[in-house]
Amino acid sequence: MECNGPQCSTSRTNSCDSSSESCSCDGGCECPSGQDMLKFAEIMWHKAAMAAMFEVKKDKIKSRLEKSFGPTLDKGADAIVEAISKKIKNAVQSSKTEQELHNKLSSILTEATN
Repeated sequence: MECNGPQCSTSRTNSCDSSSESCSCDGGCECPSGQDMLKFAEIMWHKAAMAAMFEVKKDKIKSRLEKSFGPTLDKGADAIVEAISKKIKNAVQSSKTEQELHNKLSSILTEATN
């Protein structure tokens, strides 16, 4: 059995590629009609095992990156959060200013039409 991204195939002639009607485009194979359900279960277990292996490898790399760059990444994350916080505060203040202007103009026009 092979798993090549969106293409999954077994030693049988059944395979799944982007031109196949029985293929989903999310990186996996749907169970084509007529396919042996036991073989389909085997394909799905293989796919799950490969996904789990990918996650384990990703976690290993993440822990090493944290050890090597943790303090630097923390400082970068702090800088980003600080910048976003300032942008949000400025947006809120700007919105308040716009609302105050709207209210003043509305009041002026209301007085002028009375």
